Order: sequence, then structure tokens, then C-alpha cells
Amino acid sequence: MLIIIAVSVILLLPIIAYLLHPLSNQKSIIFLTTFLIFGLFIINFFSSNPIIGSWVHANQSESIYRSISQNEELNSSLINQYLNNTSSKDESFMRGIQVFYKALELQSFDSAESMLQTLNAQFISENFQVPIFNLLADLRDAKYPDLANSKLLISIESPSNCNLQSLQFFVSIPGGPDVNIAAREIISPVLDRPFILDKSHSLVRGFDITSAFLQQVMIKIEAQARCDNSAFQAFKSKDLKYSKGNQDELFFYANEWLKKEQ
Repeated sequence: MLIIIAVSVILLLPIIAYLLHPLSNQKSIIFLTTFLIFGLFIINFFSSNPIIGSWVHANQSESIYRSISQNEELNSSLINQYLNNTSSKDESFMRGIQVFYKALELQSFDSAESMLQTLNAQFISENFQVPIFNLLADLRDAKYPDLANSKLLISIESPSNCNLQSLQFFVSIPGGPDVNIAAREIISPVLDRPFILDKSHSLVRGFDITSAFLQQVMIKIEAQARCDNSAFQAFKSKDLKYSKGNQDELFFYANEWLKKEQ
């Protein structure tokens, strides 16, 4: 804002000098033209729907950047005005994303979290849910880098009398959304080492095993084994509250498999 005022004063100096000069002609025309041009500029600049630039928008941006620089929660009224001063919902969402990543760039996690809460509250359409989960994952990975390698180790004993062809694992949160936080299929599995499930096996980025470790929730693991002429399944639960080192492990024994109806 101060820069704009300074530039305006500098631009006006030659005009003021001309108007004050005793031998200048057409002072009235110059004065009227200058008055109209700067008057339209000021009206445009302070308008809520400007053609070129806006003091309101510039002031909002400065206030938001100041809060981000100090890692403060963003003022809800201010951020709502900033987001709503756009021509479309998509443009508004993109503006919020820019603020979010600016906060993440400066490691202002409180500011980023408040921005994410606002986006989550305002953009409830399904079209925005996957992008919001992506933002959540980026915030989590930046704020808790040690959690990035969270993983579940699963060891298997083959069902009795089974020539094992494939294995499938599904991990979910009981009572949570009807979406698995991890799913993996292994063809011709080798059972002499544990199978690893991590955030790369999620169906929706941000709703994954890493998030489950962060929230220390109870998870449900379903294993499915396909043999030559039969199929088996087994279930286990794991409370991640007791996990250590951002990983946990479990074992499916041969006598725990239940024959599955085909």
C-alpha cells in the first residue's frame, strides 16, 4: 500500500510542477484530466469488484501473509472474504490452496491447519474431497516427517492343504469411513519374509496407514488367500496406540484361516 502511494506521488510531481508554473497554458484541462484519471483509479482500487487491482484484495493479502509469517491461526472472517471475492468456486478453492502452501513453505503449521479447516468447512462437495485429503497428507508429512515411513508388517502361514496362488490384504478403521486405508494383492507370494503395507497402498492419499498411526486408532486387517481350488480368509485387529517406532506387526497362523465360500 505504501509503495502504491509513493509511486502515485512521484507520478504527480511533474503535473504539480506544471500546474504551479506561472507560464503554463491549459492548466484547467491538465487539472481536470488528472483529476478524472486518478479519481477513476482510486474508485477502481477501492472497489470490491475492480477492473485493475484492488486495495481491499491487497490489504487482505498483506494481513494473511502477516499472520502466516507469525504462524498464527488465520482470521476466519478475513479468510472467508478473501476466498469469496472470486468469480467461481474453483477459483476460490485454488486461492485457498495458494495460501495453504505458502504457510507450508514457511513451516507455519498453525496457519496451514486453520486454512485447511476453512477449506474443509466451505468445500463439502465430493469434487473437493480428494484434493482436501491431498492437502491433509502434505500437511501431515511436513509436520510429522518421522511418520512418513509408518508401516504394517504382516507375516503369513499358508492355510493347510493349500497351494497358495495369491494373497490380498485390506486394512480399515472400524466405525470409520467405508474406504480401506490400505489394500494390496500379491501374486505367487513368498512367505519367508513379512509383507509390508504403508501409505503407498492407500486408495485415497491422506486416508492411509500413516494417518492411522498418527491418530493411534484401532485398525482391522483382513487377509484373503487363494489356493488352487479353494479360498480362505482371516481377520485381525490391532490397536496402534501400543505401536512403537511408527510400525507394528502381526502374524496369521495356519489354524486361523477360515474357508471362504466361492
